[in-house]
Amino acid sequence: MEILNLQTEIGEGKDTEVSLLFDGARRKIMQITLRQNAVLKAHQAAEPITIQCVAGTGDLLDVTEKKTYKLSPGVLVTVETEVVHEIKALPEVSILLTTSTQSAKNPANRAAAR
Repeated sequence: MEILNLQTEIGEGKDTEVSLLFDGARRKIMQITLRQNAVLKAHQAAEPITIQCVAGTGDLLDVTEKKTYKLSPGVLVTVETEVVHEIKALPEVSILLTTSTQSAKNPANRAAAR
């Protein structure tokens, strides 16, 4: 078990900041902060992810489905594998990104996948 300290206020800094908060065997947790209307350009994840807004406001664009979701503190969005998406700060937003991975080398994971 580990306690992670999130930044719940957006102060001054670079237009795009990425902080790795946790790097475990089966998941990573990062806080990404975008300032001055910065955009995290369209991309896709190889595994399912969650995006939770912790401060500020922004738009999450699902490029695949051509839908826009409003990000504000407390909003949690699940994104399935290979969905093309981008995030735009309005004018600043800080999100918590969680990625989950299933290690093929772990026998318990192989059994659970069957």
